[in-house]
Amino acid sequence: MPYPTIFLLLSLPALALAGTDSAGAIEASSLAEQIRADFRYHYSARPLTEVAIGFGVSALLANSNADASIQEFFQDDLQGETGDDLAEVFTDVGDLAQPMFSVPIYLAARWLGGRNREVNSATARWGANSLRALLVGTPQLVTLAYVSGGQRPEEGEPGWDPFDDTNGVSGHAFFGAIPIIAAANLTDRRWLRNTLYVSSTLPALARVYEDKHYFSQVFMGWWLAYVSSRTVEHTNSGSGSALQFTPLLFPDGGGLQVRIQF
Repeated sequence: MPYPTIFLLLSLPALALAGTDSAGAIEASSLAEQIRADFRYHYSARPLTEVAIGFGVSALLANSNADASIQEFFQDDLQGETGDDLAEVFTDVGDLAQPMFSVPIYLAARWLGGRNREVNSATARWGANSLRALLVGTPQLVTLAYVSGGQRPEEGEPGWDPFDDTNGVSGHAFFGAIPIIAAANLTDRRWLRNTLYVSSTLPALARVYEDKHYFSQVFMGWWLAYVSSRTVEHTNSGSGSALQFTPLLFPDGGGLQVRIQF
């Protein structure tokens, strides 16, 4: 996982706010507001619960026979020339999606797409949505990779040894899935949306095929990309908090109504 790129991520608020004209400044300000809203929601109860559920599933896979069995299946039964070619393609997708490459691409898409809203608005939305999902999910990616302490297949057996290593969550799976899920969320065509969602798992599966990560590790990377993208869609839709409290008054007293939105 490219931890040196974290320094680039720390500079993103400044990059997002950079503009050379008033129109660009307005767009950058809007993007900054969206990012702030993303963080407020993503680190609230519901998304954190979703991340915790995925982390629990990853723990079960890693600390049982599942990881070893899936790894054996990929290495013994799926290896071949076609598999090698596909794995190479989707590993390259994961490489290109690393922040040092993808962040400039997302920012350029956001800026260039915004120049002609009628023609390229989808390009601008794709760039902004991809960047925002990357931003809100990366702190969790880094934290959980350390917390789990998982090793690569070439380094050791499945299982967690907290804080012992930094490969418990796959960066390729996370970064590679984000732009594909962002594209999926831009279309109303169900067949295309579903195809893109399935495709978003391929950078992750390529890492298992190449024996670079266990399945639990790529699952968690993909899951973080999925939850982060859901956060962006939540902000875009202008939805309120999933957990809402409403005070109620009655003739003989009062109460509090709790509403959980699913």
